[in-house]
Amino acid sequence: MGSLYLWLKYVHIVAGFTFLMAHGVSVFVAFQLKKEKDITRMQSLMDVSAAAWPTMMLSLLALLVGGIITGFMGGWWSSIWIWVSLVLLIGLTGWMFGVGQGAYHPLRRMLGMEWMIQGKPQPVEKARPMAEIEAHLAKTNPRILLIVGLGGFFFILWLMIFKPF
Repeated sequence: MGSLYLWLKYVHIVAGFTFLMAHGVSVFVAFQLKKEKDITRMQSLMDVSAAAWPTMMLSLLALLVGGIITGFMGGWWSSIWIWVSLVLLIGLTGWMFGVGQGAYHPLRRMLGMEWMIQGKPQPVEKARPMAEIEAHLAKTNPRILLIVGLGGFFFILWLMIFKPF
């Protein structure tokens, strides 16, 4: 395989690492929010997580595009492992977005921050009482997001390296 293939494979791997690093910010924030008792600090944590969003999305796009192109260049599309990887990546992304937005968009609203519904900005409201915020956070489970997300990533990585089928 040519050097272009190797460079695209390199971009694909770097994008994966970049995605994990950027997403790690949101994971850290999700765990910290459950411990935090100060609304101003919670707002700051949410802003830090939001700041990682563009890097996370660009790296996810580069990961996906790089994987698809190298899949063609390497002749992998007749193998089942690449299809399983792609479906798993899309499924995990959809599930994580659904769970994450379902938990953290309402939290932004409760904290008196800008928030969205289906990508549309909503008016800022007055911050809710801490008891209500804590009750909402008690329903979140960042550990499940971490286990499913990392488990899926590790499984995809295993498929890429060992190409079992």
